[in-house]
Amino acid sequence: MNNVSIIGRIGQKPEVRETSGGKKVTTFSIAIENRFRDSGDPDWVSIEVWGPTGEVVAEHKNTGDQVAVTGRLTSSKWTDDDGTNRSRLYVTADTVDFLHNANKHEEATV
Repeated sequence: MNNVSIIGRIGQKPEVRETSGGKKVTTFSIAIENRFRDSGDPDWVSIEVWGPTGEVVAEHKNTGDQVAVTGRLTSSKWTDDDGTNRSRLYVTADTVDFLHNANKHEEATV
């Protein structure tokens, strides 16, 4: 089973891009409080949202807004131009719930 549910604050304005196949994907990261870390530094998680849901997130959410994300863990691997093998783990979101707007109270689900 591969299910993820996290709540955090958006770290930067979500960005929409179009793939070479013409599909739209929105990316952003969220900061998640880690109460077990003495420094108080959050854990950062990268989020990918495909299609119209991602476009709604990009249109209505900004840095500092709190969201709840449900989806699945996804990994990707590639080799850099210099031959270095790279990988990353991120969340592919199925839903993004708007919990708290940094500037005003707002609740919605997309």
